[in-house]
Amino acid sequence: MKIVRISAIWCTSCIITNKDYQTLKENHPDFEYIDLDYDTDDIDKYNPGNILPIIIMYKNDQEVGRIIGEKKYKDIEEKISEVM
Repeated sequence: MKIVRISAIWCTSCIITNKDYQTLKENHPDFEYIDLDYDTDDIDKYNPGNILPIIIMYKNDQEVGRIIGEKKYKDIEEKISEVM
């Protein structure tokens, strides 16, 4: 599975969820992770909208799930379980 996270340095919700995102990376080292910055990276192809952070899940290069906004680790794991 590939995980794309779009966040921004000025985003309070992004800062709050950093710890949970790091836990995700530690618990799923077999996933591919791509971290993008809302202000500096080319993110248009991801259709990000205006609410951050965004976690987009891909399986076989197809989007299978999206988490928008500040979520707890438990919620992220639940969504990953749904799409796997």
